[in-house]
Amino acid sequence: MKIFLTIIALCIWSHAANLLTYNVYERTDRVDVMLSFDAPHEGAISQKNDANAIILTINDLGYDKMIEKSINSAIIQELIMIPEKNNTLQIVLKSDKQISVVASKTVDGFGLRIRSSIMQKPTKIQSSESVSSTLPTASSGTMDLIDSRYIIVIVILLLLIILMFWIKRRIAIQTHGQPVNATPSSWLFNQKTTSAQEVTLLHKKPIDSQNSVVLFEYGSIKYLVMTGSSNLLLEKFQNGEVKDDNDFEKVFEENRRRLDEYLKLQDSTKQNSYKEKASADYAPYDENR
Repeated sequence: MKIFLTIIALCIWSHAANLLTYNVYERTDRVDVMLSFDAPHEGAISQKNDANAIILTINDLGYDKMIEKSINSAIIQELIMIPEKNNTLQIVLKSDKQISVVASKTVDGFGLRIRSSIMQKPTKIQSSESVSSTLPTASSGTMDLIDSRYIIVIVILLLLIILMFWIKRRIAIQTHGQPVNATPSSWLFNQKTTSAQEVTLLHKKPIDSQNSVVLFEYGSIKYLVMTGSSNLLLEKFQNGEVKDDNDFEKVFEENRRRLDEYLKLQDSTKQNSYKEKASADYAPYDENR
């Protein structure tokens, strides 16, 4: 039985890694202890914290010497390596400060880095009473002020939107001469008409170089109008009184005499006004005056 246990121990020892060398690298903010093995290390590592030391226990790692090394560092003052039975190595890191230790293996498992650094002191968290006494509280007056500011911003935005629509309407009125959807005013149509109706040009015939007779339809009524130097409504037709070109020619001839007399009257009126003006401008000079 003893022989069997010895064989098992020898097999375990043959598969365990051995410590070859160690190096200590001191920095201002950390101290690194580098361990090198003769084989990839696969053992477990445990940590124990004492009052003035941190103890690392490395399993499956053989070493036959005890090391005590003083380190001139503000982080670690002494490094101790204590080999124990069953291929176990204890590494003791003594320090007069609270330190944190992190052990990490190399990628191939042939090395181990033990990094020590000063533990950062936790920020003092004030109690709820001290925090409430130092920090300003959101009183009801502050909340009312915030609400009133939001309301003021919303009101200003609404006023800006209304102002933009008003400016847009004014620009449309100035550009087109009248608001959109406004019914154009005319002496021919009833201003009380609510529905917009289209004007259709049916016939047009010139009288002279300046005047023409136009027949157009608005709604159910047709209008015979002279346009040109003056606009004159001649007749209104309903119930299909003027249907085609022949009816228009007939109506035109019936109103031709009236148009001629009207144009002659206009010409004579213009000539008389011109003569009166000329006689006033060129009156003979009166010596006795």
